[in-house]
Amino acid sequence: MLTTNERMIRGYAIIAKGDDPIQIGENKFKIPSQSHDEYYIVTKGYKVWTCTCPDYKYRKVECKHINAVKFWLKLKDKLKEETKERIVFKAQENGVITCPYCFSTDLIKKGFRKNKSGKKRIYLCKTCNKKFSVSEGFKHMKNDPKIITLALDLYFKGLSQNAIVDHLKQFYDVKVNQSTISRWITKYVKIISNYVRTLTPDVSGMWAVDEMALKCNGEWNWLWNLIDTESRFLISSMISQGKVRDVETARKPFKEAKKITKRKPDIIISDGLPAYEKAIKKEFQANKKYGISRTLHIREIAI
Repeated sequence: MLTTNERMIRGYAIIAKGDDPIQIGENKFKIPSQSHDEYYIVTKGYKVWTCTCPDYKYRKVECKHINAVKFWLKLKDKLKEETKERIVFKAQENGVITCPYCFSTDLIKKGFRKNKSGKKRIYLCKTCNKKFSVSEGFKHMKNDPKIITLALDLYFKGLSQNAIVDHLKQFYDVKVNQSTISRWITKYVKIISNYVRTLTPDVSGMWAVDEMALKCNGEWNWLWNLIDTESRFLISSMISQGKVRDVETARKPFKEAKKITKRKPDIIISDGLPAYEKAIKKEFQANKKYGISRTLHIREIAI
């Protein structure tokens, strides 16, 4: 039986893999099952969260799906704090329009406003008494939380910053600079990392490490990520200042990972950076006396 902490970790892993919930009502979310080709419905009640999955049905505890929705909402709230203009999208499932401030569906029409693209319908939310407009697409919305979330999702799926810029332009007609993508990654990785540090993840024995150049305020820094290859759980993420990628700097994500996981991996996969070889040997030393085998280091061109 899973512990509360393990359910939190698995919930985070669902979001890290890109399986975002779909909001289908004011307090209802649809989230994919991780073992079957089906969806579960998570509902946020007045005091209690519920889910249609077997874990909640039989044990009445907050399952990984509930934890996934909770984390997704926290991240979404953080993104919304950075948004100056609030615009709501029609839900993919049934076209229901919800208030971007309180997610209520109790709305009334309040005329139109004119802009360069024509007239836009204005809605008044009867729950929070705030007005908003509806957008049918992503155009000219590079600061919208959905665009930022999409960019982060593409990054954690392995796309380069330039590839993300190209993807947003081709498919959503949103123009952003590579430096903007870098700022988003730098800012929101810190948010995710702070959350991860509160957990003790149950990770596999195979990890993957990668480093990525980020330009912030005119200076180049390095973003280091260490991921569990099985669950795609982001074990450790840190930013080092300057262009240096030496052994001591490469050791830092491994040191943090040891504190978080309280275990030694069997295999670490990396790119061709020479510093990883010594960093892994120093952080995960073998000890024949105590039966501790060395961590196998596999170098690849890319991970």
